[in-house]
This record gives sequence, structure tokens and C-alpha cells, in this order.
Amino acid sequence: MQALENMDRKKLTIAGLVVAAIFLFFVNIWSSLEIQSAQLDLTENKLYTLSEGTKEVIKTIDEPITFRLYYSPTFGEISPPHGNYFKRVRELLEHFQVISGGKINLKVINPVSFSVEEDEAVKFGIQGVPLDQSGELGYFGMAAVNSTDDRKNIAFFNPQREQFLEYDLTRLVFELAQPKKKKIGLITSLLIEADPMLQYKPWPIMQQVTQFFEVKSIDSAAKKIDDDIDVLLMVHPKILEDDLMYAVDQFVMRGGRLLVFLDPQNETARMTPQAPPGAGSSELKKLFDVWGIDYNEDKFVGDRTRAIRVQAPVNGRDVIADYLSWGIYDKRALNDDDVVTGQLTAISLASAGTLALKKDASVKMIPLLQTSKISQRIDAKFVRGQINPEAILKQFKSENKSFTIAARFSGKVKSAFPDGPPKPKKDAKKKDDDKKPVKLPPHLGESKSDLNMIVMADSDLLTSRFWVQQQDFFGQKISTPVSNNADFLVNSLENLGGSQALISLRSRGLSVKPFHTIQDIKNLAEDKYRKTEQQLSSKLKELQGKLQGLNVEGKGKGKIILTSTQQKAFKQFRGEMLTVRKQLRDVQLALRKDIEQLDTQLKILNIWTMPIIIAIVALVLAVLRRRRYKQQAHD
Repeated sequence: MQALENMDRKKLTIAGLVVAAIFLFFVNIWSSLEIQSAQLDLTENKLYTLSEGTKEVIKTIDEPITFRLYYSPTFGEISPPHGNYFKRVRELLEHFQVISGGKINLKVINPVSFSVEEDEAVKFGIQGVPLDQSGELGYFGMAAVNSTDDRKNIAFFNPQREQFLEYDLTRLVFELAQPKKKKIGLITSLLIEADPMLQYKPWPIMQQVTQFFEVKSIDSAAKKIDDDIDVLLMVHPKILEDDLMYAVDQFVMRGGRLLVFLDPQNETARMTPQAPPGAGSSELKKLFDVWGIDYNEDKFVGDRTRAIRVQAPVNGRDVIADYLSWGIYDKRALNDDDVVTGQLTAISLASAGTLALKKDASVKMIPLLQTSKISQRIDAKFVRGQINPEAILKQFKSENKSFTIAARFSGKVKSAFPDGPPKPKKDAKKKDDDKKPVKLPPHLGESKSDLNMIVMADSDLLTSRFWVQQQDFFGQKISTPVSNNADFLVNSLENLGGSQALISLRSRGLSVKPFHTIQDIKNLAEDKYRKTEQQLSSKLKELQGKLQGLNVEGKGKGKIILTSTQQKAFKQFRGEMLTVRKQLRDVQLALRKDIEQLDTQLKILNIWTMPIIIAIVALVLAVLRRRRYKQQAHD
């Protein structure tokens, strides 16, 4: 009987193990088919979770899209970082495939040397990289093709762009799934569409725009903005003719949307010899005065906490100082509640102006980007001549006030031309006699709907050097954004154009987390150091003046004899100079100690916090368990 019971237990154990194995097998099959997209992302910004913008773009796919991922395994063996990155790319593409419901087809292809697959990769524009001295090439790129044979590609997946991977892939889907683009009207005095400095190629920022929008340039002599323009983009506008100003005014009255980039001093135009007469400051004073928007084209704002340290030649010597005209405005300066800037990380600006509302303003203003309270509005003359960062810094005096650099404006507005279209000039009338007259829409004295406008009081942020780094990779230029300047432009255009599908995606770009507290401590210490330095400089000048007034014996004969009074004066100055130098060393030592102390605190917090929490939790659980055992023993 006992043997039978033991046998039954053995059979039950074996049967249980078999059932568990079968159950585990089917669970694995079911999970691979049904929950491929399930994941747990514990990163702060959810960097490994598909954004809602990506999901929305993939939902818009009407016709199948095929992803051809070309990858040479030998490449990953030689370069492990690229091998790991391939896994990341493939996993993300598989995620795209799952949520597309079969609309996306993924093919992973190994293009062996001298094979048909290699010829296919070359045909699709995939970049080959030499693997060894024999000349064998490795491939790591992708081509996307839709049902109408439209093609888009990523020639090479560079691990340095990993934080932009989702954006790059979703952009391909968007371009293949959305053939019709919003139309943008462009008014600018800059050469952003064909710059001689770039061999008449457009600025990289315009390449970003044309990926998603159709751009139509509007001539400075235009008298009408066509109704098919979805958003009017004005970059450093220098509107000299009333006809064009009236056209913009009526475009707004009809409900048109505006995105404006103004500038107290466009530094790119100033440095470009081929620049048209639009260089310098820009403004829309006639429109802004009627709408109640305050913008001063003769003032730029300097933020002490965001200034960039530069080295600039001044009067034959190199000066190293914080340049208040240039600043990197991090997430603390951006409006988290607005869809355009809510997830941006940093924007780089140069000689930016300020925006505000007048007392009689007819519009509402929502700030998108603001300075800190350690800021000052500075005369633009400091950036219109020879650049002297030290001179700007010496005159700095905080106004203890935050200033708005970018803002959204809304509300009912009236026309800046209450009497209707401007009357043509006599000379212009003669020239227009031979032209076909332009039929203008009926004049509107007030906007049909609320104004929808975004204004950025800087246009230099669109220049490549302020937002992108370009590297040469085996003859191919790879661009890596270093700030969200292009994101701000495209986000604003999409928002004003009525589409917000890609905003959450595109603004996920940067994951750099600067140490704000350390930077603030450094700035305060440097301010103290600079004041002490200025005191020393003034004492040196004072001594030089005294020396020039001395009657020294033997002057001009190669031998100088100092009187006892002069020797006493020199000794006194030497003592003062040593004292000041000691003060400088003390300030630098205090700065270093503050930073080292904060660094130590951060290390302790990062390294020991979690083990301490776990130890405390374990101790509490042990005490509770011990009490429970005692209670059970008493019972």
C-alpha cells in the first residue's frame, strides 16, 4: 500500500512537470504572438516607449510599406557598438510592424559581398563601410518602399543618433504615408533657400521644413497672400513696401496663421557679404502697434545664467568671457504646458529680443520661452559693431525680471489699414500699367477669427552653427542636432497648420541633463571673481598714472633711481597686489570646494540611497516578521 502511494506520487510529480512544461510552451507561443509590444520603460522621459505621435502616424498608413533593413553580421563582430545598435533598430522596427496591423512589412537582409543583395543595397543608396584591408564592405542601413514605389532611405545607422532613432524611422513612414503636404508661405530677407556660402544650397533648417511641408516663397512686391497658404512663415522680415504689409494684414484678417522670427541683430546677415539690404534688425511695427505687442528692435536681452563662454579677439588680444548675447535656454526656460515647447530640452539663441503686451493690447500672450530673473535688456549697439563680450559683461546689471523671448498670441485683432488698401505710388502705378492688375479680396477691418500667431524674437537660432553638428563619415555628411531649434520651428508650423501628430515624437530628441545647480554656483563665484579682478585692474591703472607723474632721476639714461617715498609707494602697492591675488585664490578655492562638495553629495545620493532604502525596508520586514512569530508562539 505504501509502495502504491509512493508510485502515485511519482506519477503525479511527473505528470505535473509535463503539464507545466506544456503550459510554459504555450504561454511562450501566445506571448510571442499577442504581446510582442508589451514592455516596461523605467526611463524618466520614456525614451524606449513609442510616442503617441508615432502611433498616430502609423495609423494613417493606407497602403503597405516595406522596410528593408540591410545589415552585415561581420560589421557587428568587428564593432560591437554597431552590433548592439542593430538589435535596438530591429526591435523598434518589429514594434512598428506589430502596431501597424500588417501595414508594415520588415525584411532583414544580409548583403554578402558580390551578391544580388549587395547590388540591391547599393541601388537603394545604402552606405557601405570598409571592414578590412581587402576592401570588403559592411552595410547597416534601411530602405523604405510603399506600394507606389516611392522610396526613402537611411543610408547608415549611426549610433550617435540613437536618441533620434524613433524620429528618423517615423519620418520615413510619414513621408511615404502622407504624400500631400501643408503649404507654407515664406517671407524672408535672408538667403535660407539658396545661400552662396553653401554653394547655393538651402540651409539645413530648410531641409528639415521641406521634409514635412511644401514651401512657397513670396516676393517682396507681392500684393496678396494666396488662400491655399496654410501658415505664413516670416524669417527676419524687412517689409519696406506697404503692399506686402497690407497682404500680410489681410491674410491674418481672413484667419491665416503666422509664425514670425524677428531679431534685434541678425548676426548671420551681418557676417555674410552677399546679404541683401535686409541685414540688421527686423520688425513688424505697423502690425504690432495696432495689435498691442511691444517689441523693441534696438534692445537684446542678456541672461547671466544662460550665457555661453567664448573666446573673441578684442583690440589685438584674445578675451575669454561669458557672452551675454549668446545663450542656451534649457527646460527651465521653456513652457511645459504648451504643446510646441512642452517636451523640448534646449534652444540656443543669439542676440534675442523681448516680447510684451502694451496696456491697450487687443490680444493675449502665452510665453513659450523666458529668461531667468538675472537678466538685462542691453542696447543692440554692443552687437552691431566689433564684438566685445567683456564690455557687455562689465556693464551688466540685472533688472531682477524675467523677459519673454518667444510667445503665442491670440485674440481678435483689427486691421492696421482701416482705410483699405494702400494707394499705389506714382512710379509704381506707371510700372503696373503694363501688368495684369491683381484682384484683391474684399477689405476686412477686423479678423474673422482669433489671431493664431507664434513669435520668436530671434532668427539666428535657425543658423546651422546654433543647432546642428555635421560630421564626415566616409565621405557622407551626418548631421546631429545639439539643440531643439529645428524642433521648435517644425513643431510651431505643425501646430499652427492644425497637425500635432509628430510633436510628441520630435521633441523627444535630447536626453542630456545638465547640472543646473553646479552651473549656478559657478556663475556666482565667477561674478565675485570678476569684481575682484576689476578692482585689481583699476589699481594697476592708478599705479601707472602715478608712475607717469613721477620725476625719476636717471630717466632715459638706462638707470632709474627711486626716492624713499617712491620705494615706500611701490612696497605698499606690492602688498596690496599680494592681498588681492590671495583673495582671487581664495575665491577659486571656494569655487572648487563648493563644486567638489556638491559632487560628493550627488555621488553619495546616487550610490548609497537605494542600498540604504533596501536595508531599511529589509530591517523593517525582519522586525515585523519577528513580532509575528512571537505572537504566534504566545497563541
